[in-house]
Amino acid sequence: MAGRRRPIAWSPEAEADLADIWNYYLEVAGHKVADTVVRSIGEACRMLEEHPLAGRPRDEIRPGLRSALASPYVIFYRVNDGAAQLIRILDGRRDIDEIFSDGPQQD
Repeated sequence: MAGRRRPIAWSPEAEADLADIWNYYLEVAGHKVADTVVRSIGEACRMLEEHPLAGRPRDEIRPGLRSALASPYVIFYRVNDGAAQLIRILDGRRDIDEIFSDGPQQD
């Protein structure tokens, strides 16, 4: 039985991350690759619409933070009122702790 689909809320930072990812791949690999990478991230986000608790807890970074993988990208989000709220979409090879230590708390 499929879960109830709830729209995902996107933070401005997550929207900017997705645009940056697409632009990067457009520049280094072309339109088709950029679309494929962003489509992979979109598929992970659609899974979170139906199953927002499917990602792993990331309380070691920030309380209430969760993550889902769209390799090599990590989708960071919170669950509010049963729906996923995207916080950031980051390359998992980056220093995640450093990125979150500099940014504002998103509650």
